[in-house]
Amino acid sequence: MSAVGVGAHTFRTDIQGMRAIAVGAVVVYHVWPAWLPGGYVGVDVFFVISGYLITGLLIRELERSGTISLRDFYARRIRRLLPASSVTLLAVAAATVAWMSVADWRGVATELLASAFYVQNLLLVQQQVDYLAVDAAPSPLLHFWTLSVEEQFYVFWPLLMVAMAVLGNRKSWPLRPTLLVSLGAVCALSLGHAVHMSYVDPAPGYFITTTRIWELGVGALLALAAPSVGLARLPRVVLGWAGLMAIVLSTVFYTHRLPFPGYEALLPTLGATALLYACLDRSDHLGAWLASAPMQYLGSISYSLYLWHWPVIVFYPSVSGRQHDTLQDGVLVVVVSLLCAHLSRELVEERFRKARPGEVYRPYAIAGALALGVAMASLWISTESDERAHAAFQAMATVSGHPGAMVLVRRDLAASEDGGFIPAADMARLDRGSAYGIAGSSKCIGNVPSEKPVSCDYGTTGGTKRVFIVGDSHAVHWLPALELIAENANWQITGLTKSSCAFTDELLGFSNAGASREYVECKIWGERVLQQLLQEKPDLVILSHSARHALPGGRPGAADDVVARGILRHTKALREAGIKVAAIQHTPWQQQDVPRCMARRGASVESCSASEDVAIYPGTIARAVAMDPSIELIETLPYFCQAGTCPVVIGGVLVYRDKHHLSATYAKTLAPILERKLRELL
Repeated sequence: MSAVGVGAHTFRTDIQGMRAIAVGAVVVYHVWPAWLPGGYVGVDVFFVISGYLITGLLIRELERSGTISLRDFYARRIRRLLPASSVTLLAVAAATVAWMSVADWRGVATELLASAFYVQNLLLVQQQVDYLAVDAAPSPLLHFWTLSVEEQFYVFWPLLMVAMAVLGNRKSWPLRPTLLVSLGAVCALSLGHAVHMSYVDPAPGYFITTTRIWELGVGALLALAAPSVGLARLPRVVLGWAGLMAIVLSTVFYTHRLPFPGYEALLPTLGATALLYACLDRSDHLGAWLASAPMQYLGSISYSLYLWHWPVIVFYPSVSGRQHDTLQDGVLVVVVSLLCAHLSRELVEERFRKARPGEVYRPYAIAGALALGVAMASLWISTESDERAHAAFQAMATVSGHPGAMVLVRRDLAASEDGGFIPAADMARLDRGSAYGIAGSSKCIGNVPSEKPVSCDYGTTGGTKRVFIVGDSHAVHWLPALELIAENANWQITGLTKSSCAFTDELLGFSNAGASREYVECKIWGERVLQQLLQEKPDLVILSHSARHALPGGRPGAADDVVARGILRHTKALREAGIKVAAIQHTPWQQQDVPRCMARRGASVESCSASEDVAIYPGTIARAVAMDPSIELIETLPYFCQAGTCPVVIGGVLVYRDKHHLSATYAKTLAPILERKLRELL
């Protein structure tokens, strides 16, 4: 979080101590989440502090000169924030190339640009409804969303204050009351929007600036109102302790499952406001603790510590070969983060913090140079990722000895004796097939906010048979096999798929980042798909979807019968129209991200593979077939699980590209098996 300079010529040790509390809560939450399950509210404390300090600076300038020098204001922000953040971004770029899977490079390259231009929060909003973001690797730049919110606040807040000051001057309104009323109204609207989003669509609501303005605004309102009011020492001490307790209670008892930042965010936010207003000094026990040397030091490196701790956490497993879930590893992560933060403050922050005499445009030149450097790093990583992936898949096409699923049905086939597999673990995440918009094709998968059916067509238009496959990503991962079948059999096969959506008339829930909402778009999409199928009257409709669908607010599996009955209402309409319906058994779910597991030092197929009793879940398709045996079940489990285990490598081919989606390479090896089953149905 930004470490904004404190108010008018006075250094407040209590604010520095509050920064220490905020960053400490965030770091502990990220390293040991079970210790402080609500430690994420440290971000909210930072927001209050930033709003208070920035608005205090701006109102004093307004009162002194009648206006705000935006040039000087943004120059101060550049000097204070950009050098340290840009160094972090360049370090992450280098670490990405050194330690991350090539399959993750392009995502990091995109986030480098978004973070450099402070729109990372908007990118995260887009990604949480993006099909390709599902099950992505942890991003080393995820935490830049908070910096993006603050910078966006810094862009419009001074403009809003100047505009209201000009209006108030024309109307002869007093300055501070005018700003209190107008900015208070903005905060009220933002809080209302936050409450609404936290219940209606919490995942994007967590990141967007409009739901966070009020948290910065609460601090701003305190800066505007505080000079006109005051408290005696005893009430201030009581208020300070109450504020601290509100923050502590939030960190201890809040969890990631709370709708946030709605009403629940008021507790830590108002707690931080109370602690700020108390303005405690060394004469009070709490003030003395906040002013203690450890708290002052931690507060002084809080910005750099926030910048560095998350990349250290993300890269630690790749560098050490261990997770940070033990006390020893967690302590090491914290120590490395503190060291990086200390060096960042001493070598970067302090060097650029103060303005040079007479400088006007130097900060803007520095900002341009830093942004260009990050942009060039991003472009190189993105280009290099594409070139390496292209070369790897070209080379893979010429490799023999990897029969995949066919090794299970043909005794004359065997995997190569060297124990190697394709695709390589660091490329597996890219092995998705043309439906994802690769290899010159356009993406043909419906994303979360879309209600319109989007189709992928394979084979011959007007072929001898017309087949549709309908469902979510677990329908998509069969498309590489179906594409081969369509070409071989002279059929026309169409995929109608939508992210996280089963073909049911029940209203499902959409969950992401621990938040759940009603998936209305899925229900509408299903109705439209049904109408399209009834109009086109194909020879066969195949259903395939994840076993983990749930009703709004419910757990996956808790309402399988309800979802299955919704499937049957759709399939009944198809059968009454003379359309045959089949369903593919649910794909097993591994317990670990398979490419990441297989990329670890000392990893083996056995250590990364789950047992049948863990990986196989009957799910809604099994329930629907049990309720209506007229739906033909296409059994596929024998080609994933053998002798009580579901191995992640079969016939020299990596079966999965994450925990539960098939690699396109393995799906293609299933094409002859699936074609035989489909011919039996047709």
